[in-house]
Amino acid sequence: MQAGLAREVPIDRADRDWLPACEASYPKVYRALVAMGASPEDAADALQDAFEDALRERRAVAKPEGWLFVVACRAWKRHRWRHRLFRPLAALRGIGHSTSREEEIDLFVELARLTERQREVIVSRYVLGLSQAEVAEALDIAPGTVAATTHQATLLLRERLLGGPK
Repeated sequence: MQAGLAREVPIDRADRDWLPACEASYPKVYRALVAMGASPEDAADALQDAFEDALRERRAVAKPEGWLFVVACRAWKRHRWRHRLFRPLAALRGIGHSTSREEEIDLFVELARLTERQREVIVSRYVLGLSQAEVAEALDIAPGTVAATTHQATLLLRERLLGGPK
């Protein structure tokens, strides 16, 4: 768990509020994972893995949606790596896994074209609504890096979606 997302609260309050807070965060974190580039199925799987971790979590967390996003994002990345490792084996067996991106809206396509760090920062800031400091803590980067990355990614998206800097 990221140290910056934890805070000390009485344990009885933490147990009582933790799971409902995670459940309330589910739709927001799910949308954030899809915005990061996960398929709806992969996002749901990663989020379920994160919920399993949430059931074992015993420390209080200040921002459940931030904690859940970081844990689910890591689970999704692990799944992607496993998929990449076993893709050649699946090809030999004749098992194909292809998804069409034709139906996705332009924003998702352009988010996918950003670097992974840019996507993480943009999604954390604008989908999850985390502050600059919270994003910095969650992603273990400097607040100035969050600001610069947000600025660069926003300019890129604006240029690509609106046809030039505005």
